[in-house]
Amino acid sequence: MMREAMRQGRRVTVVVLAIWAVTVLHLVTPAGGADFPPFWIEKISPGQAFHPFVINDVGDRAWSLDSLRGKPVILLTAHRDIRYDLRKWAEALNAEFGLPGKIHLLWVHNLSRYPWDVQEHHAKDLWQQFKPPVPVLLDWHSLVGRSLRVCYDTPNIVAVDRFGRFAWHEQGPLTKAFYARIAERIRRLLSPESR
Repeated sequence: MMREAMRQGRRVTVVVLAIWAVTVLHLVTPAGGADFPPFWIEKISPGQAFHPFVINDVGDRAWSLDSLRGKPVILLTAHRDIRYDLRKWAEALNAEFGLPGKIHLLWVHNLSRYPWDVQEHHAKDLWQQFKPPVPVLLDWHSLVGRSLRVCYDTPNIVAVDRFGRFAWHEQGPLTKAFYARIAERIRRLLSPESR
C-alpha cells in the first residue's frame, strides 16, 4: 500500500512539472512568437552571414534582418541597468546616420535575463515609458547576444553590412574619441568600395 502511494505521488509530481514547464514556456514566449530557437547558436566571425532574425519591437512591428538588406544595420544592446548610457549612443548615431537614412539603427533588448514571470505587455510598457529614440526590439531568446557572446555590462555596438554579413562588434561607453572611431567604421561600411 505504501509503494502504491509513492507511485501515485511520483505520477502527480511528473504531471505537475509538465504543466509548470508548459506554463513557463507560454509566459516567456511572446504571443504569436516563433518556435523556441535552439539553445546553442554558433558564435559568428566577421564576414560570416549574421544569424537571421525576426524580432518584434515594443509597438509589435516585426523587424527581419533579411528585409533590412541594402543598408548597413547597427544594433545597440546592453543590460537594462545601463539603458541611459545606451540612449546616448542611440541619440548620437541616430543624429548622424539614422535620421538621414544612411543606416538602419536598432536597439535590441535581451529579455532572456528577465525573471521568468515577466510578461510581454509589462516589458512593452516599461520601454514605451522610457521613450527610446530608435526602435527597441524585444529579443526574448537572446538571438543576437548568443550569436556574439555579448557581455551586457557595457554598451555594445554591432554592425551588419548591407549584404547581411557580420562586420564588427565594439563595446564601451560613449566618449568623444570612441564615438569618432565608431563613426569612421560606419562610414567605411557606407563607402561604395565595401563589398
